[in-house]
Amino acid sequence: MLGVAVFALSLCSVWCEYVQDEGDSMVGDMRLTPQQRMFIETGIASRGTVTKPWPNNEVPYVIDGSVAGARGVIMSAMEEWSRKTCIRFKPRTNERGFIRFFAEKGCWSNVGHQGYEQRISLQARGCWHHGIVVHEIGHALGFWHEQNRQDRDTYVTIHHQNIQPDARSNFFKLRSTSTSTPYDYGSIMHYGAKDFTINGKLTIEVKRKGVSIGQRNGLSEMDVMQAQILFQCPAVDYSFERLISENANHTLAETTC
Repeated sequence: MLGVAVFALSLCSVWCEYVQDEGDSMVGDMRLTPQQRMFIETGIASRGTVTKPWPNNEVPYVIDGSVAGARGVIMSAMEEWSRKTCIRFKPRTNERGFIRFFAEKGCWSNVGHQGYEQRISLQARGCWHHGIVVHEIGHALGFWHEQNRQDRDTYVTIHHQNIQPDARSNFFKLRSTSTSTPYDYGSIMHYGAKDFTINGKLTIEVKRKGVSIGQRNGLSEMDVMQAQILFQCPAVDYSFERLISENANHTLAETTC
């Protein structure tokens, strides 16, 4: 697995801005369409409305002047996704669907391809870090948070009584999001153990002794495997048993979203 050193970010205020615009709504650092919101609340969605793949695995992008100072971090995060998967990023020309990196309140992203200009917000205070940008790009590519998986209760306990009231919706459980890979404690898409805590106590408790959650170093091997499956990349390595064993090598740490 990737290194165990963790960039710890304790300011939930950086991540947890709740805004609504044009019918979309915010759940943690995810900007959801009305269809996606309905899906997480009811489990009802028509085919293709939950997350949509990027055509030809190509992601056009624009880096707004408001995040010019983060250009190197953004390029590094895109390079990690490209180097380890078959997703390719390219400067936008005239594509209808593309990502605009810009600075607004908080760190957040749409989930999956939207078919129009979608945004990744990277507030200067707290968001201009490699692992955080990798995480937000993950949402834009179609990934939800790992602890939102349907099978999460087998691997973690959610302590709802310790969660900030206005953040409890962040801990929903999806009906189906898995790409048939094992649960990944080391995923860059996993919350930390005390994210959104109201009292300093655990909001997520792991059921496997000695493992960590919430790392923001970079993609785990299982993140890469999930991406390879989702994007139908060639030469996928399905070494699940090896990855499950390696998933125990993290040291418990706290981050945010």
